Amino acid sequence: MIALCAVLGAALAAVAAGLTWWAADFVDPLTGPVTITASGSSVVPELVPVALVALAGLGAALATHGVPRRIVGAVLVLGGALIAVRCAVAWGSAPASLVQDLPRPADPVGVPRLSPLGPLLGIAGGVLVAAAGTMIVTGRGARRMSSRYEAPGSVDIAARPERPGPVAGRTAEGDQSTADWWRALDAGSDPTEGPEAGPDSAPGDR
Repeated sequence: MIALCAVLGAALAAVAAGLTWWAADFVDPLTGPVTITASGSSVVPELVPVALVALAGLGAALATHGVPRRIVGAVLVLGGALIAVRCAVAWGSAPASLVQDLPRPADPVGVPRLSPLGPLLGIAGGVLVAAAGTMIVTGRGARRMSSRYEAPGSVDIAARPERPGPVAGRTAEGDQSTADWWRALDAGSDPTEGPEAGPDSAPGDR
């Protein structure tokens, strides 16, 4: 769920940045009619950076846990809320770039026109990014990376299987070491026949 919200929110923000949000018509005294447009990236410059932060934050959230993960989530919440609010504000007022981008002073024709699709996508993207950050902060829907990608020291020692201990009823004398085997061979006995084939036994005693 976190990955879906973060990736979809970043994608919507990036698409909104490339769309035309506002357009205005002017009459230039020298060249005649002129149409000036403003894209989402010029109206809300934070759209693309927040989209990139959302994708990077998703990777960081999967690779971390505890306080670092909550910090990543808080950054996504702030970034998503920022572009959602900025897109909502841009909905109600035409940007100054519509006049500033004119090559020279010109007379406006009518009022600036808003294309609502861009701001809507920007708001939706910001909400989704903020939702992903909220889930990371609260821990709902978060999934940690598999333990095989974690550092060896982070593996829970208690979870490691214990080696089986000595078989019950078997004494330490029955566990012959390598040195005992060599002694038995020097004495002429076969150490593989068990505890009864000790160093004092000879081949003729069997």
